[in-house]
Amino acid sequence: MPGKPDYPDLRQAVEAAVRRAEKQARAFYGLDLPGAMIDFSLRGRCAGQARIERNGQTCLRINRQLLIENLEDFLSNTIPHEVAHLVVNWPYRNRRQRPRPHGPEWQAVMKDCFGLEPVRCHSYRTSLARIVPRPFLYACNCREHRLTSIMHKRISRSSQALCKACRAPLRFIVKQILSEP
Repeated sequence: MPGKPDYPDLRQAVEAAVRRAEKQARAFYGLDLPGAMIDFSLRGRCAGQARIERNGQTCLRINRQLLIENLEDFLSNTIPHEVAHLVVNWPYRNRRQRPRPHGPEWQAVMKDCFGLEPVRCHSYRTSLARIVPRPFLYACNCREHRLTSIMHKRISRSSQALCKACRAPLRFIVKQILSEP
């Protein structure tokens, strides 16, 4: 594949890597782990996220930008890293208490099942992936604040948010339309 791979090739490569890791974990531990749903919506510095929904569906969120920039390492290290989280948490899916995210159980899965070094964080360059839109303008007593949609939703659901500098409540001003970089 010369140049950057297109989206269908990326999806197929990730799908194949996830299914290989799941198959390996099922065989190694004898788990009834279901196939994970794969979502490419993750943005920011995080390469991937694994979670188990209340209905028992397993999900992997993938940062497409970091995947494109680090394809080989992503497929061989990040995908098993995220599947290891599913393996560790699967027996605890119906309980409140779960093992620590990168604790000894996760480390054992990385070493024993996948034969990988249990590295907690990736070392991918994240400058391009870190561009997060901040279209919501808020103000306090000392300045204006540009916030993401996540923070805007949190503030609108809760009673208020305070400025870290002046401790005054943030007041919503306007949602601005930002052009894509």
